[in-house]
Amino acid sequence: MKNQLSTEDIRQMMLQLSDHMISAETMLTNLDSAIGDGDLGMTMVIGFTEIKQRILGESFGSISELLLSCADAFSQKAASTFATLLISMMKAAGKEAEALTFVDTPKATQLFDAAVASVQKRGKAQLGDKTLLDALIPAADSLRCSSESGLLLPEAALRAQEAASAGAEKTINMKARTGRSGYLGDRTIGQKDPGAAAIVLILQSFTSYIV
Repeated sequence: MKNQLSTEDIRQMMLQLSDHMISAETMLTNLDSAIGDGDLGMTMVIGFTEIKQRILGESFGSISELLLSCADAFSQKAASTFATLLISMMKAAGKEAEALTFVDTPKATQLFDAAVASVQKRGKAQLGDKTLLDALIPAADSLRCSSESGLLLPEAALRAQEAASAGAEKTINMKARTGRSGYLGDRTIGQKDPGAAAIVLILQSFTSYIV
């Protein structure tokens, strides 16, 4: 269990995440095919393969440098709506991490809040619009509560993952309001949002490393 994450810890987390997201290609493709373009799985494979190649065997001077490098690597090859938002999240977290030498619960809260703000600014979506924010915002809110309660990172990560998972499940009964899915209207009801599902996978991977 890790109460704090160093730059090297986060590099290892990103390597593990890359493998997890690549292995989830079929699941993400199937979810995205129901209400989207069907390219989410392939986007994850392309983007995270590029991240893995970029950071494997490399050392980074700071958490900020690492996160910004991951964002740059992903942007080199992957192009989709989700990719744009994920890149935005990594860039925002990287900039927020400029003064950080480690990540604990309060600092993880800072990074997630920055990620949420970047997605809302770029995508103009809100909680309840059936997007990745329906998983990301509950996770960020959970982290903030954990930080205020003084919880250590392992417990905070578990709670954030659970909050994201519950949020993603709620999207099944939502009607999409934005993006390509928004054009399908009522036809999106009954399908889990693929972006929210991807956020859950990311948090599951992070939590498995921390815990």
